[in-house]
Amino acid sequence: MKQIVLKHKFFLIFAVKLLLLVFYLFSFTYGRFFVTLLFFISSIADVFMKKPGWVFADLSASFILYIVSNPAMSFYYGMEELRFHVLEKKYNKVIEENLPGFNDCSQLNYKNIASSFLCDDSKVFYQKENDSVLALFTTGDSGNLTGYVYCSDDSAWELAEQYDFCSKINNHWAVFKMYPLKEQMAWEQR
Repeated sequence: MKQIVLKHKFFLIFAVKLLLLVFYLFSFTYGRFFVTLLFFISSIADVFMKKPGWVFADLSASFILYIVSNPAMSFYYGMEELRFHVLEKKYNKVIEENLPGFNDCSQLNYKNIASSFLCDDSKVFYQKENDSVLALFTTGDSGNLTGYVYCSDDSAWELAEQYDFCSKINNHWAVFKMYPLKEQMAWEQR
């Protein structure tokens, strides 16, 4: 058994690193940091194991993952759009299920949802005026809040214009970035 594992060691390591990259795509701020750190630590281990090719590959991967996890770079939003397209049906389902339960409110409010896989803290922040609904699914919190915004109509899109960055994905969804911090949003709810 040990010989089989040693014989396929390269493929096992490659498979684990590939799984880490998939985890990176579906994780939030701290999960992404953890995966980036694991690739960096792996590069240090490769130095001691005298595998220069792996050192370069792991250092390059950790550098790229660090860059991609920075909301100041456009790569971040491209990755967020990719993640959204993979999970689009789940996001639409949450909106369909919760839209009738959103109360009219002129400031951001929140509603707990059953899926912590879709947003950072299982809360959808929303604002509803008449029939216009704006819903925020936060996926990152590194000084700026980032994630996805759902806008039911043109009036809701006008509410989203106040954010620092908003890039439409389709007619109802966009990737967003905004400052203030999440704690300030929660404080406004009190």
